[in-house]
Amino acid sequence: GLLQISLQQYNQLHDLEFHIGVRIFRLVPNAQIWPRFLNHKINGGDNDIFLIVKSLSTPTGTGCSFVNGYVFLQRFYTVFNSGRRRVGFAQTAYTMASTN
Repeated sequence: GLLQISLQQYNQLHDLEFHIGVRIFRLVPNAQIWPRFLNHKINGGDNDIFLIVKSLSTPTGTGCSFVNGYVFLQRFYTVFNSGRRRVGFAQTAYTMASTN
């Protein structure tokens, strides 16, 4: 399941940075939590806070340690170019939004 954190713990979250090539892509703290308006879908209370970022429990440096999924794709415009085997990312108006 999702890890529940307190408001105090949430207030101490930092931006989560992903270094891809020479660019840095950041998930602000609000992008790291389950959308609160959907808490009822996971039996959470209105004011509960759940992290959506989780380790895959693999040793660092041995492969995939995390998956950038839905939340990352919500915050960045993403283009998949299968012909050239490339993926491109760009910021949007929602990349640094403080609401989810």
